[in-house]
Amino acid sequence: MAATAAHAGGMAAPGQAWPWQRRSAQHHHGQARQHRSIRGAGGRRIAMDPCGQGCRMVWLLDQEYDRDHRAFHMTERRTDLHPLKIRYHGTVDIAYDERYTEFIQPTGLLPFISLVSRGGPNMNAAALTALVDRWRPETHTFHLRAGEMTPTLQDVSMILGLPIQGDPLCMNSGSDEWRRQMEDLIGMAPPPPADPKDRLSVGRPRVLNERPWPHHRNNLDREPTWAYIWDNVSEMTSDPKIIYRHYTEELDTLTAEQVDWEPYGTYYRIGAGMADLNHKCPEEARFWRMRCPLICMWLVEYHQPHRVMRQFGLYQECPPQWQDTDQALHRLDRQRQRKITNWHVHHSGHVTAFQHCLEVIRNAGPVEIVPHDLAAFNNYLQWFHQSTRIELVKPAYGDDILDDPIEFDEVAQSQHDIYARKGRSTSIASELNFVRSEIQKTADECEVVWDQSYRDEKPIGPLRHFIKNTARKMRRLANLLGCRDGEIPTSSSEEAEIPDDDAILSQSISRGATRSAYQLKPRGKAPNQYTP
Repeated sequence: MAATAAHAGGMAAPGQAWPWQRRSAQHHHGQARQHRSIRGAGGRRIAMDPCGQGCRMVWLLDQEYDRDHRAFHMTERRTDLHPLKIRYHGTVDIAYDERYTEFIQPTGLLPFISLVSRGGPNMNAAALTALVDRWRPETHTFHLRAGEMTPTLQDVSMILGLPIQGDPLCMNSGSDEWRRQMEDLIGMAPPPPADPKDRLSVGRPRVLNERPWPHHRNNLDREPTWAYIWDNVSEMTSDPKIIYRHYTEELDTLTAEQVDWEPYGTYYRIGAGMADLNHKCPEEARFWRMRCPLICMWLVEYHQPHRVMRQFGLYQECPPQWQDTDQALHRLDRQRQRKITNWHVHHSGHVTAFQHCLEVIRNAGPVEIVPHDLAAFNNYLQWFHQSTRIELVKPAYGDDILDDPIEFDEVAQSQHDIYARKGRSTSIASELNFVRSEIQKTADECEVVWDQSYRDEKPIGPLRHFIKNTARKMRRLANLLGCRDGEIPTSSSEEAEIPDDDAILSQSISRGATRSAYQLKPRGKAPNQYTP
């Protein structure tokens, strides 16, 4: 199975590795050795088997990336960030010249051309910024409570209809070269524009009206891709700053059970939900899980589908195999590297690696499929939650607020309650994060006390003390969320000495009580039903 998975992932044969794969392994093992020696210094931390299933925990966030990451500023420095400003070409329909069809069709780009000729998508700055906050360059995935997600080659095929096989788009970017290269690619070049237009900034969202797709029955390459399903979807229109907060809070609380992991259909029924789906979309399905460098001019990003196998409805290993995403590649920028124009030469090693991955998939035999396993995915989520940052919304209250009786006047002056009174916060994300944290801490404390009770000769007294304190904390937590249930008075204070087990048992015997020390006392009669 391992050998089959390696071939399916576009990797070299056993015992061999491409330079970028060897560098990945060396970097990973070097990081492990380094951070074992600097544990607690803020780098990657190693912990063996956190989920009890043979998983090794590696802190996934790298300081080199994290110190300038928006998520770090939001959580560690408590910076109030705003949505990014996006520049793009707009949503106006692009006129298509039918004379290009005979030249474009052989390149396999006709489905994409038919899509973009209907106009570009509306760019939701708030939603895109909320996703940028979750994107991690260390893994090339979004880090969410539901797990990792990322755009894959499956999305490229199903949404854009772009071909996967062929040469990467890595040409000369000189201003006088691209028209000649277009002639080499498709046989002709577009005429120079008479009135060039600058890019427009987003900020004018509109509702899309339903528009029928112009079917060309004599040319099936021009049928719609999966993107047509979203052609008629409207979007929220409001202050981008307010919508950005809503998206951030919703992503903070999104669970794996709330995600549609396979929107295109199950593994053996991809595209079945769209009757007139372009036949090009599922055509290259065998390449969708190929691990390879993706190249577009100066950009090189590693495709890591093995980290998001849940998106394919397949088994998710824990932890996913580590691969270095190369900090040098992330520093490449068209503006900073203006002198570099021969990108096909500059990235020749990555182009060769991509072609090799394609060849491996073409020559591979049948691939053994391991379907999604819920228990394995839960183990992965447990490991993942301990290995990265998944909460960006600040908890509503401090960690120690439940240690003492609630002072509601002081609570009213907290930032969370002030924002709520001013109408700046309508989501429960901050409260939910606080409650989730308290429940986890209480559960951990319960396990510690329970394990300790097996080792103590007289555990009843400490258990009673712990139960009393836990009950007080839970009642205070309920009060924070709107209840007004007073704390039950006890005869002994927090500082009173805990009686030993002999004293407790002798008191119970003298009273003739046989109730278990763990049985809760009755709360009395239920309140009478209110009658107006």
